[in-house]
Amino acid sequence: MTNKITRRNLKNGLFAFIDLLGFSARVESLETEEDLLTLDADVVFVQNQFELKSQDKFTQQSNRIKGKSVLAFSDCVVVSVPQNSGLTEFQGTFDVLMSELDDFALSQGECVLKGIFLRGGVDFGFWYRRKDSLISPALVRAYNLEHDACVPMIAVTPTLRLYLSKHQHRQFYSKDMDPFNNVLKKYSKLPNGKTQWFINYLRLCLEAIHPSLTGEEAEKYRAETPDVQDRLRTEAWQKACSNWAKQHGEAILKAHAEVEGSPVACKYEWLAKYHNAEVKRFFGKEAKSLQIKLN
Repeated sequence: MTNKITRRNLKNGLFAFIDLLGFSARVESLETEEDLLTLDADVVFVQNQFELKSQDKFTQQSNRIKGKSVLAFSDCVVVSVPQNSGLTEFQGTFDVLMSELDDFALSQGECVLKGIFLRGGVDFGFWYRRKDSLISPALVRAYNLEHDACVPMIAVTPTLRLYLSKHQHRQFYSKDMDPFNNVLKKYSKLPNGKTQWFINYLRLCLEAIHPSLTGEEAEKYRAETPDVQDRLRTEAWQKACSNWAKQHGEAILKAHAEVEGSPVACKYEWLAKYHNAEVKRFFGKEAKSLQIKLN
């Protein structure tokens, strides 16, 4: 009997292919059981960042409502978010998909701080999934884009970029608040000579930082006037942002030092340029101490 194609197994929407860089080389260089366990822990960390089998009830419920699916293949993660779902009925497709790209950015940032560098591609198209079968032109395009990106970025295809840039709901945002301009960034002259649009994860991570006051800091905060409380919040936020940027820079320096002189070093040299540019944009005159210089 021929299987019928239904709305349940044929959907249209966002499709991402995310790869853990350097995985093959690390597998080939495994020497001890500890090496294997460390590599496995890194893979699990990436999978958790992209919500594979999340144990958080809120995340589980949210993913069910928006129809999000996460699959894992060794060092790769595949994510699909349909164009139409229970959540898009209330929030609209534009906001749901832009929010998903924002989540990718935060996940990528957390991975970098742990010394795990990702490269990926995201497309907009259809996929057919039934039991263990998965057929999707969008997956093929996302996979090909992941290779073309050539540096630690999550790039987006022209199809997805055009869909989001021309989406009718984008007009509801002012120029300053437009998430499209905040989430996506264009970069020309990559090491392979190509130009790509990608998720501007560093900007989004810095803007998402919300520090909390604990211990003596919290007690001091509660005892102060509103004006002083406002100053303390600002100082805590600035300190948290600086610490995050510093850790991000240190992760790049460490990764570059491990491959210096090899063909893959150019990937981290690009990442250092990206780091310096975004840090300068975010911190202004205070950026100099947070920018990095490779040997």
